[in-house]
Amino acid sequence: MAPRGRGGKFSKPSRGGGKRFSRDVQPVDKDGNPVGLWREPGDDIPSSVEEDESEESSGSEEESSDEDNAQAGPSSAAGSSAGAAAMTREERRAAAKAKKLAAIARRNNVAAQPGDLPPSDSEEDESDDGDDEDLPANPNHTAKSRSQLDKDPAADPGKAPGGDLSQLSRREREAIEAQQARERYMKLHAEGKTEEARADLARLALIREQREAERLRKEAEKEEKAALAREKAAAREEQMKRREETKGKKKGGPKKN
Repeated sequence: MAPRGRGGKFSKPSRGGGKRFSRDVQPVDKDGNPVGLWREPGDDIPSSVEEDESEESSGSEEESSDEDNAQAGPSSAAGSSAGAAAMTREERRAAAKAKKLAAIARRNNVAAQPGDLPPSDSEEDESDDGDDEDLPANPNHTAKSRSQLDKDPAADPGKAPGGDLSQLSRREREAIEAQQARERYMKLHAEGKTEEARADLARLALIREQREAERLRKEAEKEEKAALAREKAAAREEQMKRREETKGKKKGGPKKN
């Protein structure tokens, strides 16, 4: 009988097994209403009891307001409420229109800066009660970067050489000097005074010579072919004449008795 060891068959690890499904995956609140997984803690869904209480309170307020209006008189209450609502609406529209016009004028007067967003059509179509705020600038663009863009010597190299280079930074001086050196080199290259220009001119001269030699060779071959064709045509004509002469002699020969 084989020894069973210390653990025996009971020490064998168990693998696999049946499927275990979790229950209540959808979270619910204290009243059992389903809520979203990423809902904020403060966004509690009002329960049915709270909704009933709010409806009762709103109903009582409406009833009290109706009773006050009935006591004050239906005609006078209706006229005063309509006049106040009309004046409030007109004043609100006028204020919103003035604010909108001021924002548009301010936006048109201010020059566009690097990083500013273009105006959208949705801002013009907003309601009268909306707030027209200035468009935000790109937070990645700072005042220093904008000043560098305005005073970039590489963007306008014609202004920097005339000024004092000692007041510029090392990078700006190097950019200006590189631009000046490139301009000098391009001028000499156009005049044919650089090594690259000389090499290009020599290569072009060699190419011209090769093309001229090729043209002369083709012309010589063409003339040679034309001469051979003329010689063949002359030999053919000479042969045809000889045949005609031999035929004529045979026809004009003496007859036998």
